[in-house]
Amino acid sequence: MWQVQGQDRAVAFLEGGLKNGGHAHAYLFVGPSQVGKRTAALGFAQALNCLEAAPPCGECRPCVRIASGKHADIQIVGLQASERTGRLRTEIGIDQIREIEKATYLPPFEGKCRVIIIEDADLLSQEAGNGLLKTLEEPPPSVVFILVASDEEALLPTVVSRCQRVEFPPLSAAAV
Repeated sequence: MWQVQGQDRAVAFLEGGLKNGGHAHAYLFVGPSQVGKRTAALGFAQALNCLEAAPPCGECRPCVRIASGKHADIQIVGLQASERTGRLRTEIGIDQIREIEKATYLPPFEGKCRVIIIEDADLLSQEAGNGLLKTLEEPPPSVVFILVASDEEALLPTVVSRCQRVEFPPLSAAAV
């Protein structure tokens, strides 16, 4: 039930970790825009919380709630509009990371695992990256972070080193 097209290697890697019970506490999904990184992140969140033997099934309550964006344990963080100007900010700020930190120490509410997806993680401010680093160093066992980025070089090397890297290459013409 993975909804990702043309990224068989990345999906196989994630499935392997699930089958072995050895999934990491933090992942970096890296590759160009529009190749399935966000879709894979949601699929992985479903797989981590799925009730069926072959996750993600796409039909159990957690899978359906995650797909509809209504699961209490799945948090997606990205660029936000400024409260002052109403314009989209150019980076993910420290306040957003502080909110994540608060959520990570709460036990999962309705699922097996809390999943924090940080979209456009390559747009973390320096301060936000350093704040996130503290959480990535010692995360609670029931939390998985997925950082989604197009430009790995823009991330702090210390943040990258705390994540399991999953590459999403450009799609082939056949996959498109």
